[in-house]
Amino acid sequence: MCRDRKGFTLVELLVVIAIIGLLIGLLLPAVQAARETARRTECANKLKQIGLALQMYHDTHKVLPFAKGPSYPGVPVFARWSAHAMILPQIEQGGLYKSIDFDYPPETPGMGGVINFMPAYQNPGRQNAVACRFQVSTYLCPSDPDMASDARGEWPGQNSYVANQGSWLCDRNDNPPPPGSVAISERQTGVMYFLSKVSFDDVRDGLSHTAFFSEKIRGQGLPDPRSDMFVIPHQTSRDATYETCTNLNTATATPLTSKWGWSWVMGENCCTSYNHVSPPNTNTCGGVGFPGSMTNMAMQVPPTSYHPGGVNVCMGDASVRVIHNTIDLRVWRGLGTRRGAEAIGEF
Repeated sequence: MCRDRKGFTLVELLVVIAIIGLLIGLLLPAVQAARETARRTECANKLKQIGLALQMYHDTHKVLPFAKGPSYPGVPVFARWSAHAMILPQIEQGGLYKSIDFDYPPETPGMGGVINFMPAYQNPGRQNAVACRFQVSTYLCPSDPDMASDARGEWPGQNSYVANQGSWLCDRNDNPPPPGSVAISERQTGVMYFLSKVSFDDVRDGLSHTAFFSEKIRGQGLPDPRSDMFVIPHQTSRDATYETCTNLNTATATPLTSKWGWSWVMGENCCTSYNHVSPPNTNTCGGVGFPGSMTNMAMQVPPTSYHPGGVNVCMGDASVRVIHNTIDLRVWRGLGTRRGAEAIGEF
């Protein structure tokens, strides 16, 4: 007498497992792509919030915030406030803003790694110690990997978003540089830089055609070519900076820091500012051995991201656009100037 068969044979079970595995293999990339699309949208929304905050700040003060505030006597030059600190009330962080004592500089994390670069600074009375370490969620891109627990514990107040400085010299501003400086006629071309006071009237290229903010990958504290700022020799022109940094062999180059973006309060090209020397997702470099002050320091600091193909950029009208890595260099540089009168068309 035949009995009804119950259950699966081994062959049938293996076939079912294989089919499930195949389906997972097909679905996983789609799920990952959907998650990244959501993260990119969240990132764009945060940049939109920053763009609107800049407009509200301008409505109140009639100028945009500086990206690098004044230095304090007897304090390392890099311990200076950022644009991010200035717009805290406009991103619903008024309480945090009121807790800051701007009579004192910010406290800063040590940016060194392979070499000793910008050591940590603390105020003797520990003014601003708590505020400077506070994590502001608006300043963190969801596509950036979460920091290792030890790094996050060392300095939670990190940053993924950067203000457009414009050109290639670190601390060049609207004042004539000291005699003997490199590129003596150079001034900053962006909208937020060292001691800047740029108004919307100064943005003659049009707010919708001028980049204000973008994004940059935070370092993990260990060498990584996507987030490191590399050492290059001192340079004396934008194009020399571009050629030297872009052609750098990142496998053998020395990182100036592997902690890019470790502080939202620190008005520096290592944490809160970028420039338009090279297109998105290219190498980041700082020229060392420069004479005098950082007004002579050559920098290539492009925006970077883990979003596929490009970066989010917030324009002056608070619109956010995806700018692809393949953008023409002349167009990209034109987007970084406030009054270059470039004919850049659509991008």
